[in-house]
Amino acid sequence: MAKQYVMSVMAVNRVGILAALATALDELRGSFVDVSQAVMRQYFTMIIAAEFPDDRDPAVIVEHIQAVCRPFGGVVTLKDPEEDAALGLKPLISLEVEDSIPYLLRITGKDRPGVLRRVAHRLAQDGIDVVDLYGIRHDDDNTFVTCLQLAVPGGVNVVSLQKDLAQMLGAEELSVGLFHDHVLQAISQPEPQPVLRSRIA
Repeated sequence: MAKQYVMSVMAVNRVGILAALATALDELRGSFVDVSQAVMRQYFTMIIAAEFPDDRDPAVIVEHIQAVCRPFGGVVTLKDPEEDAALGLKPLISLEVEDSIPYLLRITGKDRPGVLRRVAHRLAQDGIDVVDLYGIRHDDDNTFVTCLQLAVPGGVNVVSLQKDLAQMLGAEELSVGLFHDHVLQAISQPEPQPVLRSRIA
């Protein structure tokens, strides 16, 4: 039998960090289940759902991975979903919930303090879950782009939400776009158009 953990790893971004991490998992007889990686500024970050043998001590997992990743300044944290569930720490909503609808929220403009805080509070009012987040600031002109992948409960008035966000941020000359996932798919994966043939009589 195998037991799943969710693990995060942060280290200085240098060639070989992924190889070191994969080696450490192999040595622990662990395997990747889901993985997401990003490089932010000079740091490599990865969040991993991994399976290990039932008898593998969580402290041993952390100590071994941290030791292998020490040349990269690696920091490892490990979470046990079963322990959190026993404490009542269960996710309230996700994209897997039947009545939730995926949307993408995109905000761009001059960087201002408090933008993400206000947006997050407004989303929380409608029970909207932020399932993914990407943001970057351009230091040369102090502008930013933030994209939030949302799981919006079925009963939420999306038109009203978009108006509230536009009103909230429009005074600061920030651009707000809220897009349904189907629209994004149609843009990024357009269906092939039929080939038109002319026939000369």
